[in-house]
Amino acid sequence: PGIRRPTAAAAQVPAGDDRLFVGLGLALQHMTLLAAQHEEPKTCFHSVRVPPMGIDGYLARLQRYFGCSAGCCVLSLVFIDRLIKRHPRCAVSKLSCHRLLATSLTLAAKFHDDDFFSNSYYAKVAGLRTQELNGLERKMLQLLDFRLLVLADEYRTYREILLEFAARAAA
Repeated sequence: PGIRRPTAAAAQVPAGDDRLFVGLGLALQHMTLLAAQHEEPKTCFHSVRVPPMGIDGYLARLQRYFGCSAGCCVLSLVFIDRLIKRHPRCAVSKLSCHRLLATSLTLAAKFHDDDFFSNSYYAKVAGLRTQELNGLERKMLQLLDFRLLVLADEYRTYREILLEFAARAAA
């Protein structure tokens, strides 16, 4: 029957918060450009080939169907940034950004939002098998040493980064 948009009030994203989703997409695109300059080893987050859907379209799909709060964008970027700082071989590239985004946004929704969906739902939306998303989630948690807490100052810093990316695109 297909995927339906969440109807819970918590799933509604205020228009002003769309800037964080835009900023996240642009930040990930920027990171993929930086990674393109270096040889990258393959990780579990790498796809076999570049996904046909660009990161903008993919993020729009996740935003629409995950129904997560805009704050999850901030946490998603924090988790990805922590991951690549702790494990530089986990670069954000055209082959890895979709899976890193799906995994980090799933973790963010579960950690940050009061209402969230099952992994089978998130996997279907993300275009992954449930077992695959489960494994990616487990691996990301292990690589982050299960440290998902984001303090207020760090949150504000990353939120500003996303807003700056969005503002540059709007200008």
